[in-house]
Amino acid sequence: MPCDFPLIPFSTEDVDLAAYVALREACRQLAFLPSFRHGILLEVAMVAPKDEAAVRTIRRVTHQEVRRFGISREDFDRALASLETVGERRSGSLPLPYEATRRAAASTLPTPLPRPESWELHRRSPREVAVDLVRFAFAAGASDLLLDEQEEWMDVAIKLGGQKEILPPVEKDGAAILLKAFKEIAGLPTHTVNTWLSGAASLPMGGGRRADLRIELTPTVHGQSLVARVQDRDLQLSRMHRLPFANPSQLRLAEACLRQSQGLIVATGPTGQGKTTTLYSCLGQLDRSLLNIRTLEDPVEFTVPWITQIPVGAGTGRSFGEGLKSLLRQAPHVILMGEIRDPAVAQTCMEAVDTGHLIFATLHTRDAIGVVARLLDLGVTGRQISTSLLLAIGQRLVRRLCPHCRRAAPLTRLQARHFEQHGLPEPPALFEPAGCPHCEARGESGVTPVFELFYPALSTELEEAIGRAGRESYREDALRARWIELGGSPLVREGLEMAAAGEIAYAEVLKHERRPIFADG
Repeated sequence: MPCDFPLIPFSTEDVDLAAYVALREACRQLAFLPSFRHGILLEVAMVAPKDEAAVRTIRRVTHQEVRRFGISREDFDRALASLETVGERRSGSLPLPYEATRRAAASTLPTPLPRPESWELHRRSPREVAVDLVRFAFAAGASDLLLDEQEEWMDVAIKLGGQKEILPPVEKDGAAILLKAFKEIAGLPTHTVNTWLSGAASLPMGGGRRADLRIELTPTVHGQSLVARVQDRDLQLSRMHRLPFANPSQLRLAEACLRQSQGLIVATGPTGQGKTTTLYSCLGQLDRSLLNIRTLEDPVEFTVPWITQIPVGAGTGRSFGEGLKSLLRQAPHVILMGEIRDPAVAQTCMEAVDTGHLIFATLHTRDAIGVVARLLDLGVTGRQISTSLLLAIGQRLVRRLCPHCRRAAPLTRLQARHFEQHGLPEPPALFEPAGCPHCEARGESGVTPVFELFYPALSTELEEAIGRAGRESYREDALRARWIELGGSPLVREGLEMAAAGEIAYAEVLKHERRPIFADG
């Protein structure tokens, strides 16, 4: 594609080798070479620097801000051939001088601990094993650690990207003492086994980092079940410095909504998909020197030094409804609600928006447009929703492919049809997990969010349709179809773009497809 950018002489010496190693496949597909990478900045040399679609793909793959300049096709081909020729000197693998740059590229990714073959309760104290379990979950980036007593053993698992991942079990005779160790860590009564228990703890993980735990114990048929929510407070605080949207149009939309002084912003999705993290990153963009920001949470996930956080729910003597009514008498500008759970809270949120407040909240719905139906079910009128709902954020966590071992595979007929259904060009290939030492043979490297943003003010037609909606007359499919016609991008479409860019496997997209495609005949 011809371009107006001045062409700059370019050679292999101008390539940032660590960045090239990490982006090798994308470089070849999109005709660019990285020349400099630092922090959130990535400078690239492109044959077609005016190709906005390619630039968007690079941003999506790297999660970095892209600065570009033009180079000739001859310089690109010459530099790429030089890089590939050197790489082939070791039978198709990267050459010895590149090993350090490969390690540098890998160092930016989470480093999971080796998967243990057993927990060795007979050789170490129960507390040491408990800490090791937390350390493994923490390093893997898991949201939860799960321990469930069975008849003859205890299941051990983590929840990663919304998916359960089985770990080696614990022998039955070690289950009780391991659960007792967790109770001691959380300051809970150790001899109570027939009632529900809730506790919290914070454990050092090394390097100055800590794992904050929220522990729930429940009696079961065969003993007890423990679920520990695992939080990295420092990581959560660092995520508040920027919004998590890699898609530039989504980022611009979110930024515009956050400049509003009143409205309802809702994050939706299943438990453990990062909704609270997203809302806190939104709070992080607000000017706390000018705004009185307060939260109501059950429980408070992690503490933030410059926000007034108020726990509600079991054990506090305060409900969401009571807490919200109290907060509205404290002259807040911004309120974060942990969840809109009942009609009274939903109605109070609408009234708070009407009186000039910016409200953040979560809801459990399948997708962003599902927020409308859920609010109708809670007794909110269509007119109230159309005037109050500023933005609905649907999100899921998907497993990111390991960039070191992912392998390309040709598209099947059904996969090509799926891209066509969503108005996307068919990519030359999709990538699958393989397995290598970098990812402990998992084929995956942590999780990444995928978002859909429903903005009713995109069109007066959407606002009017919502305003006319009633619990009996509302047609969600019709609203969704019109939203897509007007340019809305649903979750699955966003996931397909990530799969086309090689970030995630196609199988990750299918997990969130409302109407899975299937073979004809």
